[in-house]
Amino acid sequence: MKLEQLLEDIRQVNLSYLLLMQRLIGADRETAMFRLKIDDEMADLLTSVSVTELASLARCNQLLCHFSLEDADQLDSLIRATANEDMRQVHAAILLGSNERRAANDRRREDRRQGDRRLQDDGPPNGVERRETERRSGEDRRETARRATDHENTTSPEPHEAGRNNE
Repeated sequence: MKLEQLLEDIRQVNLSYLLLMQRLIGADRETAMFRLKIDDEMADLLTSVSVTELASLARCNQLLCHFSLEDADQLDSLIRATANEDMRQVHAAILLGSNERRAANDRRREDRRQGDRRLQDDGPPNGVERRETERRSGEDRRETARRATDHENTTSPEPHEAGRNNE
């Protein structure tokens, strides 16, 4: 098969996938978000994109969809699971649901690690830094108060001038 034909097939799959995503979201948003493994923001964006924009996006040379099963054992267990189609669907839902849960846990773990790194990098200020910050904020408050007082003194009329204006 020629490379150009493969790229055209990828473009067709991409467009079909993007259009299917929009239809799924339109039909049942919550179920679609679960099946597509997307969040509210992505669902909103996908529903707002025009068909022309989808077609343009589909023309890339990379598949936009991905295979949800993480390893060959999962695929093998689905293939060999049972002859009962209903049970196969339940099994697939359990496997894919556990993948989503695992991915969510991985994201939470990474967020916690990022938070821990930020605390280590920034950390609470040490005693010297804290005292310096407190000293500066005290100076800033005094300077602000002094400016306010100076401003009041320059904008209010002198007492003897105020009396002349009333005469």
